[in-house]
Amino acid sequence: MQRGQRVVTLERASGRFTEYPTSGNPYGLAIDTQGVVWFCRLQGDKLGWIDPKSGQSGEVDTGRGSAPRRIAVAPNGDLWVAYSGNGKLARLDPRAKRIAGTWELPGEGGRDAYAVTVDAAGRVWVNGIDTDTVSIFDPATTIFRVISLPSEKVGIRKAIIDAQGRYWYMGSHNGRLGVIE
Repeated sequence: MQRGQRVVTLERASGRFTEYPTSGNPYGLAIDTQGVVWFCRLQGDKLGWIDPKSGQSGEVDTGRGSAPRRIAVAPNGDLWVAYSGNGKLARLDPRAKRIAGTWELPGEGGRDAYAVTVDAAGRVWVNGIDTDTVSIFDPATTIFRVISLPSEKVGIRKAIIDAQGRYWYMGSHNGRLGVIE
C-alpha cells in the first residue's frame, strides 16, 4: 500500500490480513529464500524487511537519492534492486542485510531504472523507463549488454522471465506486450 505506508500480507487459509506500518512509500517487493519479505522504500532511500515468522522488521540504507523502485530474487538467493533516483543496480545480501555492491546503469540503457528481474542463469535484466532498451547484467563478469527494443516509447514497468528463458515485458506507455527470446 504505497500511499497507505503499509505492507500487507494475506493468509490464504484464514482470509486474514496483517498490516505492517512503514514509511517512504513502499514500492516493489520480493520474498527471499528464508521467507523474509523485502520491499523498496521509494521515497525513503531504504529497503525494508519483515520476517513474518518472528514479526521482526528492519531497514537497509540504500544511500541518499537512490530511490529504490523494484527488487528481484536471484537463483543464488541474492536480491537485486533498481535505483531509479541515481541510475544504479544494486546487489543485496539478504543474510547479512547489507548492500554488497552497486553498478552504474549504462547510459544507452537508460538512467531511470524501473523493472528488474533475474533469469535462471543469474543474469539481471533491468530497464531504464526513459529509453527503449533493456540492459542485461552478468554478475560473473560485471558487464552490461544493452538490447534495443523494436518499439518506441515502451515504458517497461514490469517484466518476467518465463520457463524457456524468454523476457516478457509490458509497455505501459505504448500499450504493447513484447518478448525478447
